[in-house]
Amino acid sequence: MKSYIKSLIYFIFSSFIIRKGNKDAVYITFDDGPHPVNTLKILEVLKTAKVKATFFMVGEDMDKFPGTVKAVKNDGHSIGYHSFSHQSLKKASLKNIISDIRKVKYLEFAHEIHINKYRPPYGDLTIMSIVWLVINRLKIIMWSLDSRDSYSDKDIVLMNVHPDNVGEGEILLFHDDYELTVDILPEVLSRFSDYNVKCKKL
Repeated sequence: MKSYIKSLIYFIFSSFIIRKGNKDAVYITFDDGPHPVNTLKILEVLKTAKVKATFFMVGEDMDKFPGTVKAVKNDGHSIGYHSFSHQSLKKASLKNIISDIRKVKYLEFAHEIHINKYRPPYGDLTIMSIVWLVINRLKIIMWSLDSRDSYSDKDIVLMNVHPDNVGEGEILLFHDDYELTVDILPEVLSRFSDYNVKCKKL
């Protein structure tokens, strides 16, 4: 999408596309899970820090690791949908987009959870995908600050998400399929605590 068209679409659908949260906190989100090892480690870190987060899960991995999905749910975190196979909506036909979004109902039944949030893979959206997500009452949750945990080293990630560089209401993007994320998360949350910054789920 060209930038001005993208801005217009965000404006029209602003009540359905969330790009920032309330200013009283920052919001911790994890994409691309559940991971059978890392997600469970992240849950322990979050529990120790008394922080709730939002996990945007890939449907096919939810079916591979139902116990991990249950653990996230039981710990009181929020679960959103991150497509069934992590395909970009820009590369999918309308038929495939509709089919993918319809799988939310199956995942809700299979895992005994409620899903009302959607994060598009790679942040890619099309006009028709937005319309179909709105019809299905799924709020589109983007991110406002990428931790870069998927392609940077520890020092860069810690700098990106340092409280000095994080504004009010920021939605932070992490991934629970990277060991780096597990390693840095205790320090990230400790810094927010030291700066009296609340961390919440969406």
